[in-house]
Amino acid sequence: MRLAAGALLLACLAGPARAQVLPDLPDLGELPPPSRYLAGYISAGLGWSRPIGGHWGDGSDGFKTSQALSLAVSKRVDEVLSYGAETFYGARYLNLGVDGMQVKLLSLTPFVKASFPEGNKIFYGVLGAGVYQWRQQAYTAGGVRYGSDSGSSGGVNLGGGVSYPFLFDTRLALDLRWHHVFNVSGARLDLGSADSLNAMFTLTYGVWKKRKAP
Repeated sequence: MRLAAGALLLACLAGPARAQVLPDLPDLGELPPPSRYLAGYISAGLGWSRPIGGHWGDGSDGFKTSQALSLAVSKRVDEVLSYGAETFYGARYLNLGVDGMQVKLLSLTPFVKASFPEGNKIFYGVLGAGVYQWRQQAYTAGGVRYGSDSGSSGGVNLGGGVSYPFLFDTRLALDLRWHHVFNVSGARLDLGSADSLNAMFTLTYGVWKKRKAP
């Protein structure tokens, strides 16, 4: 008798439970934000720097194309804008008219960057301004030894490119940039302003950061 009463009680309790409707799962808009976000980028580039215009880019007594390197770090502001700092190194601009004469160029330029995704591609534009350091190596010409010379000047760069997905969550870009150095003049070298057109392949890696708890 007691066993029958217990079974009846369990049946009464189970009835309302079966009648309950399970709540719907939340949609994506109700989910909490991800624990990580893309904070910025690190990028490195390799390519060429071509002197153009003026005495620096003269076809007979100017300077030849140099191999070039770049390294940049940047921080995202939003989906479009980011800012950071970039260093550029033109390793060896050889003079066309004087054997052994060469110039090296190094820059450090803060920049702003605007990016525009389109499918798996990202188009971007860059504007930078900062300090350019140049150095003319010592050389011998016509039996005469000429000493080295160096100096620094302000300068700007402007350009852009397009990047594509690459290996291990990186992106590979073709970057085209115009560099303008206001004054390349010293005790032994006087070129005035110097313009270069840089074409570089750039590899970019996104830096992720954990979100702070509210």
